Amino acid sequence: MVDRARAGDMGAFEGLVRRHQGRVFTLALRMLGDRAEAEDMAQEIFLKAYRGLKAFRGASRFSTWLHAIASHHCLNHLEARRRRPLQSARGGGRPDRAGNDPPAPLDRLADDAPRADQLMERADLARLVQAELAHLTEEHRLVLILRDIQGLSYEEIAETLGLELGTVRSRLHRARMEMKARLTPHL
Repeated sequence: MVDRARAGDMGAFEGLVRRHQGRVFTLALRMLGDRAEAEDMAQEIFLKAYRGLKAFRGASRFSTWLHAIASHHCLNHLEARRRRPLQSARGGGRPDRAGNDPPAPLDRLADDAPRADQLMERADLARLVQAELAHLTEEHRLVLILRDIQGLSYEEIAETLGLELGTVRSRLHRARMEMKARLTPHL
């Protein structure tokens, strides 16, 4: 499908987008913390991938190449956001009319027979995890998302981010320990 997309087959590229859009969006959402911003970011990432598709030589898997684009694009966006003080001062999500944060995607997971108290508890936990995730450094947050949320292997993360395998392992360990320390008082 990648070869067909490189040859200009728009249907093949649309297939690649459908296959990878969930992971790209989830990565952007977890890195940025804002659903609308993550949707825009995912579109930008796929546009960037489309424009760079001819340069893809197949030295790595397409998904690894795409994750590298997504990771670097999100990090660049966060760096630009940090330089704009008014942008970084606003919260992670856009509040609803009542001033509450919108529910995270994890809050809407289907359950066989959820009770209201279980749904509320799950929503609170998801908001807590997302809030604490936002406090990690971008490098730690990115490695944690790629491994524990996206499910990439250590080798894929190293290749995606251009890091040594040992660096990936140490960053992931530090990120997990920091998340554990941040979440322990709440659990």
